[in-house]
Amino acid sequence: MSKEKHISFWDEIQEKYKFKNIFYIPRWYLEAGMTITLELVQKDKRPLCPICSRRPNIHDYQDKTITFGTINGVPLVFKMKHSRYLCVHCDITFMDDFEHLPDFRSLTQDAENYIISKLGSQTFSEIASELGVCVQTIANRAQEFGKEEREIRLNGRYRYLSMDEVFISRNSDGEALYYWLLNDNSLSWKSNNIRVDAGRKLEDVIKRLNELKYPEHVAAVSIDMWKPYRDAILQVLPNAAIVIDRFHVVKIAQAALDTVRKRANVSNALKNDLKKDASLFLSSIFKLSDDELIRLESYLKADSALESAYFITQELMEFYNLRDYEYALEYLSEWERSVLNSGIKEMKNVLGTIVNWLPYIMNYFIHRITSGRTEGRNNLLRTIDRMGFHYGLTSIQACLYAQDRKQEYSRWKKHQRKKEIHNLDLVI
Repeated sequence: MSKEKHISFWDEIQEKYKFKNIFYIPRWYLEAGMTITLELVQKDKRPLCPICSRRPNIHDYQDKTITFGTINGVPLVFKMKHSRYLCVHCDITFMDDFEHLPDFRSLTQDAENYIISKLGSQTFSEIASELGVCVQTIANRAQEFGKEEREIRLNGRYRYLSMDEVFISRNSDGEALYYWLLNDNSLSWKSNNIRVDAGRKLEDVIKRLNELKYPEHVAAVSIDMWKPYRDAILQVLPNAAIVIDRFHVVKIAQAALDTVRKRANVSNALKNDLKKDASLFLSSIFKLSDDELIRLESYLKADSALESAYFITQELMEFYNLRDYEYALEYLSEWERSVLNSGIKEMKNVLGTIVNWLPYIMNYFIHRITSGRTEGRNNLLRTIDRMGFHYGLTSIQACLYAQDRKQEYSRWKKHQRKKEIHNLDLVI
């Protein structure tokens, strides 16, 4: 039977079977679903023996139930007598096969694609209920898809990567447990997951990076300031520059500013107002409304240390808007002088961290990559993990891959739209 003969399982069964009985319960009733009993109509058209190519005899019939997918919001199931044949010349038995039914399965390719399309958006229980199968069937297909896709991702060629972790919980000893993520960051409009694993220890990260087929193709990796990540990259990715994520650098400055805000030498009433308006200090000054600017100015006038810390943080945020490497380095030297003149301990600690990681921070002005999209993927992972009550790594991996596949087109369209608007602005 030619693999190009039928376009779907539905098209395929029209040739060999007729609908003998249809049993339908609408979706607003219990046990909702549609069951169609099929009857073989071409009994004399038997497939050829796969060994000798002679016409076999019908050996027996087996009851077979096939899950097709959904129709009108309810599971659609086919029931049939599946033929088993006997070749008297080769003394073998074999089953009649279908082009669009994976070997030894009772789920059509359409049903399997439906499962993959729903991973990460619905729980396994909800998908199983929609298809009329057990939850384990969904889990098995998800895990199989995850393994297949991971093999493809590990064999890819990547220019830019990002590495991050997601806090899960703590074990009985109080030790923090993490999911570790490696994402493809090569395109500005998307960030696809390559793999997710448990733990972020140096030896584990080295082992995982060694599984990449083309490590020499990686030009840069965006990370936070976790030394094992740096050490692993230096050891495994020989041509990769390390880029400290800009948002993590700004985040440590904002955390220091928040500490200064909390210990501001002001009245209790004003401290309460500062607490309510804490978000004002974390936003760019250029994004504040007129009313917010007025409130901010009143707070800064009340404490000189808070005022100094605020503008030091704003200057660091502005640092990442610079385009030239040499000018950015000069700008940072001036910023360092401001920090030292301020005498604020928290800001000096931020400066010390930046000095320790300076070469990797400056690499941003060469490669211009961040972990921003990876952070978005982290939030998706947390959602999936909560939704599935801690699925397990293989299932979580499958959900991330499925979401990448589903969202890729919409993300590309969004990127194209941004380009069109940008080009239109240039013309105007």
